[in-house]
Amino acid sequence: MFRQFLVFLLAFNSACYAVDQVSARPREVMSYVSRHLSEKPVILECGGFNGVDTKFMASFWPKSTIHTFEPVPELFNQLVQRTKSYLNVHPYQIALADYKGKMTFYLANYPSGSVSGSSSLLPPKEHLKYDPCKFTKTIVVDAMDLDSWASLNNVDHIDFMWLDMQGYELNMLKVSELAKKVKIIYIEVIFVEAYKGQYLYGDVKKWMLQNGFELIALDFPEEIGLAGNSVISPGNGLPYYGNAFFLNKNK
Repeated sequence: MFRQFLVFLLAFNSACYAVDQVSARPREVMSYVSRHLSEKPVILECGGFNGVDTKFMASFWPKSTIHTFEPVPELFNQLVQRTKSYLNVHPYQIALADYKGKMTFYLANYPSGSVSGSSSLLPPKEHLKYDPCKFTKTIVVDAMDLDSWASLNNVDHIDFMWLDMQGYELNMLKVSELAKKVKIIYIEVIFVEAYKGQYLYGDVKKWMLQNGFELIALDFPEEIGLAGNSVISPGNGLPYYGNAFFLNKNK
């Protein structure tokens, strides 16, 4: 246990000197991101979940335009209800993905029975070891790649992306030309194969760097994120996921 703690401590200290450390609390995320944005940013949020963060963004950037995506009917209805008084919020009941069509969506539920934010386009794998939620059933959802959606809705640029897609973020990004032009991306990254066949943090970082982005902030020690299963296991206290900020050097 002491050795694990020492590895964690050394990694944390190292990461602090490499990039900024920013908490995952929404207000801190938005305050950090706002230094790179105008007062009227075009924002894309995926997934929108129940609209809590969406509503916060709409208040934080009242002159923004927010496009938010949530394919789960129960959650989409909550999102719509929570944000209906914000004219700058545009909700879509589709899953952003790497192609246009129908896709299987794996629903996760908390022990209470409510739908969890762990639901994904990918089937669960190691996630079952780390989280008490249960994957109880699948549904079929409408899916669309980002560039097709943008063309259909006359969106020619995105300033800020907030991505929490439970392992499917890079699948969506890799097929999009528009994504390469986004100014700043805040993205959930996972360090172990929580979902079958998913990309891990190292894959996400590699793609970002190859496409003109630089890593500017994290909410986890980077060495832990890159080491993955070699240091992380259920119950040892190390995080198996986190969030990263990438800034487009060409914008």
